[in-house]
Amino acid sequence: MKVKFFLISLLLGVTTLTLSAQETAAPQAGTKPVYKTTFEHGTAADHWFLTLQGGVGAQFISCNDAKPFMDRLQMSYSLSLGKYHTPSFATRLNLVGAQAHTYYKVGDELKNYETSFVGAHYDFMFDIVNHFSRYNAKRVFHIIPFAGVGYNMKFNKAFEDLHHTAAIDAGLQLQFRLGRRADLVIEGKAIYNNFNFDYSNCPKAKVWNPNAYNGLYGALTAGLNFRMGGVEWTEVVPMDYNLINDLNSQISSLRAENAELSKRPVSCPECPELAAQPAKTTEVMSDKTILFKFDSSRIDKNQMITLYNVSEYVKAHNTPILVIGYTDTTGNAQYNLGLSERRAKAVAKALVNDFGVSADMITTQWEGATDKLFDTKAWNRVVIIRSK
Repeated sequence: MKVKFFLISLLLGVTTLTLSAQETAAPQAGTKPVYKTTFEHGTAADHWFLTLQGGVGAQFISCNDAKPFMDRLQMSYSLSLGKYHTPSFATRLNLVGAQAHTYYKVGDELKNYETSFVGAHYDFMFDIVNHFSRYNAKRVFHIIPFAGVGYNMKFNKAFEDLHHTAAIDAGLQLQFRLGRRADLVIEGKAIYNNFNFDYSNCPKAKVWNPNAYNGLYGALTAGLNFRMGGVEWTEVVPMDYNLINDLNSQISSLRAENAELSKRPVSCPECPELAAQPAKTTEVMSDKTILFKFDSSRIDKNQMITLYNVSEYVKAHNTPILVIGYTDTTGNAQYNLGLSERRAKAVAKALVNDFGVSADMITTQWEGATDKLFDTKAWNRVVIIRSK
């Protein structure tokens, strides 16, 4: 009896000294412009893009302008491989191939010096719309100026000393979203390549046309851009507010239980001891939850302890489990169903590959969007693991 009285008194004392646990309000993601927000970098395979373009281009300045603009347009092609380092900054390797006919005058006659060139440029790209706006993975329109340096080579046997040159390029790309992994792009650029046939400084004695100039090339192209690897960006949250609120909720629940215990009488009549009856018990694991960030199927590191505990339980009791994926009610039903599937499969994959659980012990399900599991919306971005 004295032991019971001591335990009740101890619980009351702890309750009195404990500070009240309050829910911490999580900052809303996507409320600040990109330049004021920190994002996770993802893996090395994330945020790559491949761009294929074709269009027309022409030489400018000097006698080139004597030829009507439409008449001197020639085909131009480009292939780019690049990577976004933030939602608003990217770099790319841009390969260019084009006809670059140069026009010059012999007396009053305008002639065409037919030639072609190839080039490789390393460009720096800046997405103005993303930089000054809140991050939106489904944004339809982007304005992306760029500039870079590179190398060009002109195919011409007559003037070998002028084949190779450094180059600079600059331009503007307009990007229109077609889907999660594809865009329509329209791009205008100018290349200064020093491929000028101003032969006054040429060491060769044979200077057949000192008036020909082709150092400035302009092109207008259009094509398709394809995104590879991870596409969306995840905002860095300095702490897991959902986990903190969950722990605070557990503290509040324990505090309520302590308050209920304090209402019970200090002295209770002794109950007769009953002979213990052997009972057959079945081991059942309590439901476990794996929380996810908004629009993400990546498992946070602080959730791994839960997966470890689940794996140890399954291996110790040889108990099959059910892994069920959910999302909150943001977005359309079809997308949410796919997201809940990716979350469930990500948890199952981690249990098998990282914690050694047999795949035969795991059954996956996905239910899409729900607001019935928890009152807090963010908590419904969850995978629930339970005994099957």
